[in-house]
Amino acid sequence: MRNGIAAARLLVAWLIVVLPGRGAIGQAAQQEPLLTARHMSANASVKVFNPAGAVRLVGWNRDSLEVHGRVSPRKRYYASGDSNGVKLGVEEAGTSESPAHGDITIRLPRLARVAVKTVNGDIDATDVAGWFYTIAGAVRLDGTASSIEVESMRGDVELRVAAPWLRARAGAGRVLLRGATPDVDVSTISGALEVAGSAIMRGQFTSVSGDIAFAGAPAAGAILDFSNHSGAVDFVWPRSVAGTFALSTVTGTIVNGFTALRPVSQAERSVKFSIGRGGADVTVRTFKGTIRVRPE
Repeated sequence: MRNGIAAARLLVAWLIVVLPGRGAIGQAAQQEPLLTARHMSANASVKVFNPAGAVRLVGWNRDSLEVHGRVSPRKRYYASGDSNGVKLGVEEAGTSESPAHGDITIRLPRLARVAVKTVNGDIDATDVAGWFYTIAGAVRLDGTASSIEVESMRGDVELRVAAPWLRARAGAGRVLLRGATPDVDVSTISGALEVAGSAIMRGQFTSVSGDIAFAGAPAAGAILDFSNHSGAVDFVWPRSVAGTFALSTVTGTIVNGFTALRPVSQAERSVKFSIGRGGADVTVRTFKGTIRVRPE
C-alpha cells in the first residue's frame, strides 16, 4: 500500500515537472515582478508598445488589468490611462543608451480590444481581440476573439483562432492559418501561406511570389479566391470534396491530379470542373505560378 502511494506521488510530481499546462505557465508569469495592476472596464482599449523582447497577452474573466514582467532598463517602462483605456509598454532607448528590452505578460478582460506593436519583439496572445503589428518578431494567436487583424513585415505569423473575421498581411514571413474563422483575408509578398480551413465560408488568399497551400475540404457553400503572381498554388483535397473549381494561369502550368480535365491548349491555360453536388466555389488565378490539384 505504501509503495502504491509513493508511486502515485512520484507520478504526480513527474507530471507537474514534465508536463506543465497553461496554469503552470500562468503561475510562472505571476512570479515575475508586478508592473501594473488596475481596474478595467470589460470593453476597455489597451495599447501596447515593446521594441524588443516579448509581449504575451491573456484574456481573462476579470474586470482588471495586470502586467507582470521585466524591463531593462526598468525606467523605460510606462503605463497611463484609466479604467476605459490604458497605454503601456517600453520606451525606445536613445542613441547613446543600451537598447531597451521588455519581457511582459498582460492579463486583461476578454472583451477588451488591444493594439500591440513591436519592432523585433514576439507577440503571443490567447483569447484577445484587436490589432497586432510587428516588423521582425513572430506573431502567434490562439483561442477565441471578436476580430483579428495582423501585420508583419518579416516575422512569421501563426493563427489558430476562432473569430467572426480575420485579416492578416505579411511580407517575407510565413503565415499559418488554422482554426474556425468563417471570413478571412490573408496575403503575403514572398512568404509562404499555409491554410487548413474547413470552416472558412468567405476567403481571399493572395501572394506575389510566396507559395500558397490549402489542405482539407472547403466548406459547403464557401466562396474562396486564390491569386498569385509567380508563386505556386497547391491544393490537397479528400476524394469526397464537392464544388466548382475554376483554375487559370497566364504562362504557368496547371497540374490536375483530381480529374482527367486538362487545358485544351497551351494558349488556353484554364480549366473549370465540378465535383459532386453543391460544395464550394473556388477560383484560382496565377500569372506564371504553377497550380496543382491533387487528392489526399
